Amino acid sequence: MRFGEKEIELKDGTTCILRSPNEQDAEKMIEYLKMTSEETHFMVRYLEEINLTTDKEIELLKDNLNSNKDMMIAAFVNNELAGNASISCVRDHIKLKHRAVFGISIKEEYWNNGIGNVLLKEVIEQARQIGYEQIELAVFSDNEKAKALYKKYGFEVWGNRKNAYKLKDGTYHDEIIMGRMI
Repeated sequence: MRFGEKEIELKDGTTCILRSPNEQDAEKMIEYLKMTSEETHFMVRYLEEINLTTDKEIELLKDNLNSNKDMMIAAFVNNELAGNASISCVRDHIKLKHRAVFGISIKEEYWNNGIGNVLLKEVIEQARQIGYEQIELAVFSDNEKAKALYKKYGFEVWGNRKNAYKLKDGTYHDEIIMGRMI
C-alpha cells in the first residue's frame, strides 16, 4: 500500500519527508538496512546476514506498494534515508488477518529527533485505515528507549520470550511481545 508524501518538522527544525519507498530507493534501502544492523544489537540480523540484491529489494518494494494489507513508510532527511517503519498482516487467514505486525528502525545519527514518534503515529493511523484491529511487535528486553516509545503510543506488554536472541558474544536477551488495540 502506498503512503503519500508528507512533510514534517523534526525537533531540531529539520524538514523530514515521509513517503513509501519505491524501486528507485532500493539501493538506499539495502545500505540503510546494513548500516542500522551494524549500529546496534537491537536489529534481528547481523550485517553479514543481509544478502539482498537490488533486484530482490525492488521486487519487495513493488510488492509492498501493490499490497492492500502491507505498508512501509520511510523518513528522508536531506534526501537521506533516516528511518523506516512497516506494518504487515500476520497471515492472510480468516482467524489472523485482523492482526498487523509492526517494525521500525532509525539511523543512530537521527535518534532522539522525533522520527520514531512521527513514524509510529503514522503507522497506527494507517493500520486503522487498512482495517487492522491490533498491532503487535517484538522488542529486545534491554531496549528501554523503544519500550518507552511504544508505551507512549498505547502499546502494552503482552508477553515475554525467554532467551529469544543470542548474540555473537554468547549473551542472551529476552524478547518482549507488545501490542495495542486500534
